[in-house]
Amino acid sequence: MASEDSTAPAVFDTDAANCLTKELRSTFLAGKTKSYEWRSSQLKSLLKMLDDSEKQICDALFSDLAKPEMEAYIHEICS
Repeated sequence: MASEDSTAPAVFDTDAANCLTKELRSTFLAGKTKSYEWRSSQLKSLLKMLDDSEKQICDALFSDLAKPEMEAYIHEICS
């Protein structure tokens, strides 16, 4: 990617997107992707995190968007 200047904020422009896309495609074509088991484990961990953090997620949605708890649970957690 483009070199980063510590004084200027990083910009994700068309050139950076093209560079990242090339890098990701070459990684995929080289067979360096994660295994099925790793992906499955990550999804299970994500579900556990959602279950463990359900109340905090609903509270944040209420605080940020005034979304009622039941609506937040049905639309954001269950779906």
